Amino acid sequence: MSEISRNNLPNDKHYCEAKTKQGICKNLPMKNGRCRLHGGLTPKKHPNHKARFNALKTGRYSVQAKMRIKELKNELDLLNNLINKVTD
Repeated sequence: MSEISRNNLPNDKHYCEAKTKQGICKNLPMKNGRCRLHGGLTPKKHPNHKARFNALKTGRYSVQAKMRIKELKNELDLLNNLINKVTD
């Protein structure tokens, strides 16, 4: 895109400004508002704007799983204490 056409754009279109090896990206956004090279987050107005949360596969590190692990560790400690008392 030539410099003349870049200057004629409305003010609501911003450059990408991602950090690159050469400095800062000066690419204009595509029709969907993202840089063609660096992408970016889904715009909040998009119906699937929570797509970045879809990466959850197992729930292993979720808050509920961590609480359950703590509960099980406490129960295991209690059982170990009981076993040690009985064997002594």
